[in-house]
Amino acid sequence: MNSQQPTNITNELAKQRNRGAAERTLLSWIQNCLTLIGFGIAFDRIFNAINQTFARNDTALNAKIAQSIGLGAIALGIFLLVLAIISYVKDVQSIAQPDYLYRPIHTSTVFVITAIILFGLIAIFVIFTSAVLIPVARAILLPA
Repeated sequence: MNSQQPTNITNELAKQRNRGAAERTLLSWIQNCLTLIGFGIAFDRIFNAINQTFARNDTALNAKIAQSIGLGAIALGIFLLVLAIISYVKDVQSIAQPDYLYRPIHTSTVFVITAIILFGLIAIFVIFTSAVLIPVARAILLPA
């Protein structure tokens, strides 16, 4: 007597297709996270070049801001990479179940999207504040 359940070739092919989609999604997340980490590393260099071009800005403040944003981008890239790997493992385990059901969206996906949007908004605010508002306030408060 055969103890295995009969396999439906259509279901198995669909599971293989979903596994392939999960792998492509993981590879895309890895690519994006490495880009974010690389941007974090390069951000300090970009800010240093800007400071050399516009020497009248406060270089100590700009260096702190550049380091903070760069380290934030690196940390966000590593954090998102860990979340992507966890999501991939969950997807593969879910696909391996005999009663596999498609889950349309993960809670972690909503969290990741929110984290990226918040990081971008904070970075824009900090850059705008340091590049525009502080020099204007100095010009108004401390006339030359």
